[in-house]
This record gives sequence, structure tokens and C-alpha cells, in this order.
Amino acid sequence: MFTKSFSSSIINITVISMTFLLMTTEGFAQSNKSSFNKQQCIQNLAKQGLKTTQASVWCNYEEKCLVESQNEGLSKESAQTVCKCTISEFRNKYTTEKFKQLTQQVNNNRKVARELREVGEMCFEKILFE
Repeated sequence: MFTKSFSSSIINITVISMTFLLMTTEGFAQSNKSSFNKQQCIQNLAKQGLKTTQASVWCNYEEKCLVESQNEGLSKESAQTVCKCTISEFRNKYTTEKFKQLTQQVNNNRKVARELREVGEMCFEKILFE
């Protein structure tokens, strides 16, 4: 059983790592352990009305989230659940442009890092206590 401290630690590392690396995806495909299909993701979000550039922001985040979560020890299924949850929460709370700006500020702004981390923690706790 995970403890709250351990789960917070994983989420802190995962969310911060993902946001640091969100926009740096060059060479990422070679290290991707999941069966994530970025093109399919972009097409699905485009069908929901997002522009391709907007969809790419969310799909880049999802791809990175899946890999980082699995690298931190989550199963593929748990990683998918956490990542889908965080995306849903972020999309409900922020425009794509605002989310992109926040992820770029996370290195220099503790408040932003804490705000993004709290969403990850909430989603992680959902899978722990289901």
C-alpha cells in the first residue's frame, strides 16, 4: 500500500518532470515505453474542436505523462488513469494557451509548480482509493 508521502513524492516528481519536458519532444519517440499514438490523440482532439497546434500541446503532455508515470512505477493502466484525469482537470481549468504558459513557468514559479502538482496529487489519490 502506498503512503500519502510516497504518493505525493511520485506525483511531485512526475508532474514537475512532465511540465519541464512538455515542449521538448525531439527524440522522445525512441524512449516511449507506452503504445501511445500521438497522431491518433491529435485527431481525436481535433474532432472535439481543437486546432492541431492546441491538440499537440495536450497530446505532448499526455505522452510525457504516460512515460514519466510508468517510469515512476505506475502500471500502464494506472498511468493512463492519472494522465487522463490530469488532462481533464487542466482542460477544465485552463485554456490551452494558459496551460502552455504555466508549464513554461513551472521552473521559476513555485506557486505554479504547486498548483499543477496539486492536480496530479488529486488524480493519483483517486486511483489509490478506488
